[in-house]
Amino acid sequence: MKFVLKVSSSNEYCDGDCEFAVVELSPELASLGLRRIAALQEQKRLDPDIDEVYYWANYAQYFSPWLNLASAEKEVEAASLALADTLDDLQIQEKDLAAVSESFQVPPSQISRVECEQMIVRPDCIAFVAIPKHASFYVETAEISLAVLERAAAVGVPSRRPD
Repeated sequence: MKFVLKVSSSNEYCDGDCEFAVVELSPELASLGLRRIAALQEQKRLDPDIDEVYYWANYAQYFSPWLNLASAEKEVEAASLALADTLDDLQIQEKDLAAVSESFQVPPSQISRVECEQMIVRPDCIAFVAIPKHASFYVETAEISLAVLERAAAVGVPSRRPD
């Protein structure tokens, strides 16, 4: 399963060209998220003050449909407009995340450079955070809920046939 997620910035004036992120939520990644949520819930039973846990991870690809438009290259402009149209069709501005087809690709010209990527694990969801390249603020994706993780993890589980 592949998702496009809205991204918010800790800097109210700049998002570092990280307006959205695409995450390939494979059954393995979903299972990893579920295991980490279970571990956090266990830790929370031992220490109720724990709120969330961060893991180094680079599963999200941050992008903006408006990145590199100043280059004025026709193919960059066309890629940008096509990506913006796709995001409009997904109504991503009204939602936090939207499922996209496996064939969904972000053009290389629209991918933002980030560093210090992490997965945030909360008691009922995961999210991703990063620092845009050459910036001193964070961007964070919308959350992927426990229910979505469970559905994505089940995709990789072979169905059992009755004996």
